[in-house]
Amino acid sequence: MSVDLRRAANDYLDERRARGYQLTGHGRLIKKFFDSLETRGVTTITLCDALAFAQEPANASRRWHAWQLGVIRHVAAYVHSIDPTAAELIPPKMITPQVTRRIPYLYSSEQVALLMKLTATLRPPHVAATMRTLIGLLAATGLRSGEAVALNVSDLRVDEGVLHVLGKYAKPRVIPLHQTTVDALCAYLVLRADVAPSTDALLVGRRGGRLDANAARGTFRALVDTAHLANRPGGATPRLHDLCHVFAVNSLIDAYRRDGDVDATIAALVSYMGHVDPRSTYWYLSASPELMTVVSERIATYYGRLS
Repeated sequence: MSVDLRRAANDYLDERRARGYQLTGHGRLIKKFFDSLETRGVTTITLCDALAFAQEPANASRRWHAWQLGVIRHVAAYVHSIDPTAAELIPPKMITPQVTRRIPYLYSSEQVALLMKLTATLRPPHVAATMRTLIGLLAATGLRSGEAVALNVSDLRVDEGVLHVLGKYAKPRVIPLHQTTVDALCAYLVLRADVAPSTDALLVGRRGGRLDANAARGTFRALVDTAHLANRPGGATPRLHDLCHVFAVNSLIDAYRRDGDVDATIAALVSYMGHVDPRSTYWYLSASPELMTVVSERIATYYGRLS
């Protein structure tokens, strides 16, 4: 059987996207791979060709190489299912990425309050209100900054006290809000209506359109510089995204202090925060010195009861 590799790849992408996968950049990468095969007159997918292609450029990270090989591996498996002679199966994990997690900056409640207070120095006033609302929203809900700026006014259900969020990989989820958060968002909506009556965006930027995520991060860095936040050992520059980590760590600390079911709390956080892999949530167990102290205290109490 003769297989048109490009047509098969397009069918593969269509099927995956129909099941909800975004596959950003996959089409371009697959086209580039097939272009490299055609240049050499190759009409099948082999393990050697896939490995050679995936490891370019040589100065890229192993994580990038692993991602490229993963994309080609799935396409090869699809083509192999149509015609085993047209593509070799590529074993998983032939390139293992070196996963390094950045140590988050864990803000105290006083630091969050200070950053929100400093937004009053921003101009024009609606930008100050937007940044104050953004910081408070991330700290109170654990949303990612990208998720927050993508919110529309209709995503806020005031009567229900929830936010409808579209997260990573287009996964929808519903976030319950504390009444104080609902009140703060309603107050912001009143101000926002005067400066941005023609946009559906919940958070608006300087020109009255949707708040740009990169602009928000840049403004936040300026606020951090003004606040002169103390450096944390082994940590990097404080980021807007770190507010998401603060929410998760505080949730786990609260569970430990209440002698609650920590595994159940983590399971809830997996869904609440839209994590694809539970390991992303378990990582928070080692992210905070305060959290590790609470864990140690709980272990000591447990063994004290046994003795």
